[in-house]
Amino acid sequence: MSPRRPKPPSGRFPYLDEPEYRSQFVEAGLTDPRCTLDRSALERMATEAINLKPLIATSGNKTTGIVVTGFKDAAVDPVPTEHGTLYQLRVKQPGLASAINQFNIRFAYDVAQNATVPTPRVVPVKTPESGQQAVLEVEFASEETLLEHLTFIEGRLTAAEKARKYDLKADLAVSGQSERAIYHIVRYRVGDQVWDTTGATAGSNRTRHRHDLFGLQPAVGLLGLPQKVLGGPDGQRWRNPADWRDRYTAQLNTYDGIDPEDIEIPVDDPEKAKEALEARRWAELAASALQVATTDAAFVIGYLPAEGTRPDFDAALASTNLRTHLRGPLDFTGTNQAMASGRKLVDCAYADNAITELEHAVLTGASPAANLHDDPREAVVNLVRLVDRVVFPSDIRSLRRTTKVLVEPSPAHLRAKHAETRGEIRSALLTASVGGVDLPAAAMDTPHQKMVRQGIPTTGLSAAKLIAAATSPEPSGGRDAARTELAHIAVPGLVNGKVLLGSYGSTGDRRAVSTKLAAARITDDGVRLFIEAIDAFAAVMQLRAGREATPRPGASAGRLRQVADGAVDPNATKPADSEWFTSHWPVENGGSSGGAGTPSALSPSEQWAEKLKDTTGLVNNARKTVTALSKHFEAMHSLVGPDREMTADERQYWEDELDTVGSNVEAAVKHLRKLRYRPTDTDVTTGGIGDFTFGTEEAE
Repeated sequence: MSPRRPKPPSGRFPYLDEPEYRSQFVEAGLTDPRCTLDRSALERMATEAINLKPLIATSGNKTTGIVVTGFKDAAVDPVPTEHGTLYQLRVKQPGLASAINQFNIRFAYDVAQNATVPTPRVVPVKTPESGQQAVLEVEFASEETLLEHLTFIEGRLTAAEKARKYDLKADLAVSGQSERAIYHIVRYRVGDQVWDTTGATAGSNRTRHRHDLFGLQPAVGLLGLPQKVLGGPDGQRWRNPADWRDRYTAQLNTYDGIDPEDIEIPVDDPEKAKEALEARRWAELAASALQVATTDAAFVIGYLPAEGTRPDFDAALASTNLRTHLRGPLDFTGTNQAMASGRKLVDCAYADNAITELEHAVLTGASPAANLHDDPREAVVNLVRLVDRVVFPSDIRSLRRTTKVLVEPSPAHLRAKHAETRGEIRSALLTASVGGVDLPAAAMDTPHQKMVRQGIPTTGLSAAKLIAAATSPEPSGGRDAARTELAHIAVPGLVNGKVLLGSYGSTGDRRAVSTKLAAARITDDGVRLFIEAIDAFAAVMQLRAGREATPRPGASAGRLRQVADGAVDPNATKPADSEWFTSHWPVENGGSSGGAGTPSALSPSEQWAEKLKDTTGLVNNARKTVTALSKHFEAMHSLVGPDREMTADERQYWEDELDTVGSNVEAAVKHLRKLRYRPTDTDVTTGGIGDFTFGTEEAE
């Protein structure tokens, strides 16, 4: 047993665990059959977590000898996916630990398409038994290329946050982090150097903003801390967190509780003034980062591939978060369940002569989608209708084929969950057809479950006639139908242009995509935006087919991103992002006026701020509502309960209504759990800087 540190320094910012417990943590991982990490990965993970002792399972006692047997079962969660089972270890984490994820699918293709940004080589890590470890290995030609890649990703993270209606960094500083972030091991190879880090499977923005609160750059979690930050020489860095984290933490604890304004800056002594300014900076950091001094996290420690499938660790990670997280660049393949189901549908439709040989080739990615028609607009319309015809058919024969392939109940018994699954399949097929353009299902307009049973309606008009009908100055049922279909066909272009996001993630606008489209399509400028989105997506399809994308007469480059208040302004500084979309087309309850969009009411975050003024009243109202709901369903049991004789249609209608209510109740329970969250007690800390040597690493 290693000697304990004589006087562990106290403070609300936690230090690393004792070397003894870090060593036991590594041995627990090597012993636990659920863990597929090697020693170097576990050693890095041991510096990313704190309070390790309660995680470690042992047998024996001091007399017989204590033997480490693995991790405690209560700390490990199995996460089943279609690609196998992931095992996550729940831990407490210092707020300044871990790194952002560079290989998020939302950014990977942007990197791959940008000729100036290096694309790393991503490879799986094999176990000695030829299995796959829970490690993703990436290789860069040099550290300079890694820095270029990291800089680009930081910019993409910043751009992605424009859709938020609140300041995540400020929220973390005031309220702390209530949602558990998830991390996995990434092994970097840069020339002759090899090192491990923990990248965010889910939580890159939270990790980045936590680092910012601590006064650290996002690169610290990946590249290490420059020694000059703590008064060391230029050109050197500590790569291993054990070489710098406790020293940095000691500085925070030294200045914790000190008001920065109480530190006086002398005006007659430049050296002392410099020291005072540095002390004030540390006091400000300690104050800003206190709420995230300790956070909850989960580390992916193991991966067990599904039987009969090719081991695909990064696909298993991706499937845990709606395919919006970690995947290797240019690796959006048929390894995900949605694409596999989509290909089965396409193959069966081709076998039944429901689609042509060209259509089959397009949907499987063997032929560019631009080949569907010589006119680019017509190609987009044909592609969307083709995918709808395969995934959401309307004729009896195709309905039977689709439900059989997807192992679904009869069409009359399809539910919202089946519509969501079909929506994911449609997104996967559109993505494959256009050659890798990522169209995440969560951002698309998932049809209502009635559409799953009946098929998506279409006017059957050509692109030219559809646009003519939608832009007609005379209101009519035909114009409304044309605008409805035009909005649906425009969605891939809107999503690809980062204009319209779904009601997921940390976006300020929680309205469903269908609600946003309905608000936009009753306006003339909304219809113009749809046409521009179709043209933009047509250009993408042409470029992916190796053709020159020629703008239509009157169109301007980047027009989709520069629409403002219904008018196209080449010099506009406000792009047509989701925030603009929200303010331009609020929820509309009136008829089809065909006029310009109207200013939005308060955003959801602003509405919430107003409601917080009467928190007690809201709690009382919630209590009364829940009580009334319980009594209401108790009273209805005698009316529609199991003893009531009902026809099949009546029973089906009632079950559909219950599905809707059930989702609302589940959402309420989720929010209730968040409200019950209590901040972590960070008063008890262990460790110190006595056992660590600083500044011994050579310049990298």
